[in-house]
Amino acid sequence: MPNARFVGRDELAGSEWDNQRRDWKRPSIDREVLKRLSERSTLNGLARTAYFVLLLAASAVAAVYVSRISPWLAIPVLYLYWFFYGFWVAIVHELQHGTVFARSEDWLNEVFLYFVQAIAWNSPTYARISHRLHHRYTMVRGVDPETDWPEVITTRWLRGFLVSLVLRILVVGALFELYRSVRLQIERAAGKKDRMMRDHCTDQEVAAIRIESLAILLVHGAVAAAAILFRRWELLAFVTLAWHIGSPMEILWHATKHIGRPYNVNDHRLNTRSVRVGWFIKSFFWGLDDHVDHHLYPVVPSRNLPKLHKLLEKELPDPDNVFGCWAEMFEISKEKDRDPRREFVSVEVRQSDPEAEVQSAEAL
Repeated sequence: MPNARFVGRDELAGSEWDNQRRDWKRPSIDREVLKRLSERSTLNGLARTAYFVLLLAASAVAAVYVSRISPWLAIPVLYLYWFFYGFWVAIVHELQHGTVFARSEDWLNEVFLYFVQAIAWNSPTYARISHRLHHRYTMVRGVDPETDWPEVITTRWLRGFLVSLVLRILVVGALFELYRSVRLQIERAAGKKDRMMRDHCTDQEVAAIRIESLAILLVHGAVAAAAILFRRWELLAFVTLAWHIGSPMEILWHATKHIGRPYNVNDHRLNTRSVRVGWFIKSFFWGLDDHVDHHLYPVVPSRNLPKLHKLLEKELPDPDNVFGCWAEMFEISKEKDRDPRREFVSVEVRQSDPEAEVQSAEAL
């Protein structure tokens, strides 16, 4: 692909998002090939989930064992547990798409989804609606709830974002995030609606969000009560605070997906970024590394995304590692500091492309 470069916004005229048509440009793929790639596997989903749980369990047991020798020596092991814990988001992401297990085992998908979202402090109904909107309206200002950052990503904002992640990893910021999570669940349980809930949720869905938020409060409240009653403080470390310390570690990879890319364009190759990872991270990242491919064809389970990537790689920009992605994000922010109308493009753009295959986002 041509080298990525900065262009004026007017050069993206052929790729502007149309709210009436709501169509996405995407490289074409044979329908039968896509059907095969979209096949789900319960055995594969269970095996990968078990592998991840084993990593978590092993690090938790190691942390407890080492703490009996020295609490100070246990801290690095505990951080290893928190690191793995943050990657629950990778599993829950695919659970939201319903592609982890075979269609005949959809009930299993729901059980896992509700469990993981509960420990991640989020209503499964809210998360599923939010992510559905994210795919239908990726990086569309005022609609996509998952990329609701400032329209202009300045260097100052990006530095502040990175500092907030570091503070959470160092526990100080995690305590504040825990307070915000508790307050948010109380507000949702009480019926307070944010913009997404007002604009895109039915009364039935709002009711479900309220019930789920109350359940989350009860679950985490019970864990905290047990920790105090039985003086098992590791429960606070392994459950209550784990998400708020672990998730920012995963976000160091996850944040590379869209930050700094152009808003309001109809090509996922422009508004989405893949990241290159090593075999170990890839083993529990559940396809989030091939993120452009996932947005182009979200019906493909993560286990088949590498196969999809081989079919599409000539049409896609080359992914960089996490450090290269962050370097790109800071490069973009510096350019935005100089001229907010300049956009970073990772593929060649044309004023019009009538031959491009266009598929409706409503079909996703």
